[in-house]
Amino acid sequence: MTPLLIAFAGPPCAGKSTVAKELARTLNISRLSMDATRRRILPDAAHTREDRKAAYRAMHFAAELLLQNGVSAILDAPYGHSEDRVDLASVVKAGRARLCLVECHVSPETAARRLAQRGYDPDRPDLTEAIVAQSARDYSYTHSGLLLDMDTLRPEEALQRVCEYIQ
Repeated sequence: MTPLLIAFAGPPCAGKSTVAKELARTLNISRLSMDATRRRILPDAAHTREDRKAAYRAMHFAAELLLQNGVSAILDAPYGHSEDRVDLASVVKAGRARLCLVECHVSPETAARRLAQRGYDPDRPDLTEAIVAQSARDYSYTHSGLLLDMDTLRPEEALQRVCEYIQ
């Protein structure tokens, strides 16, 4: 059976991790998070683009190993840079997997409000309400998978849509 790679993409505070965690629990498959990977391999990193690129490489390598062994996986990362998306395609090809891309859309206002409600995020100490809002405003969606409007969907509704999509 072809392994499945479910990749959650979108700007910060879009709800990617919330839905990805619940999907991993529901399907009982591994979830690899770019932020958790970066924190693990570069615990004192300055959160630069280079740090994130290293974390993407490590996360993608782990996913590739899972897929090559016939194990499906979930990836949770912004995928806001085209080079990260190209690397994702390479993982799918090397792992002989089927990709299900889930893009989480959020308005700048909702993203900023979520960050304010969440408070300080040790995984992303570089984030501010202004940065989160700008990221949501500037995020380039591919529209090549499932697009979730996370302004209007509750997490359980988003999870249901993802489950339907991957079927």
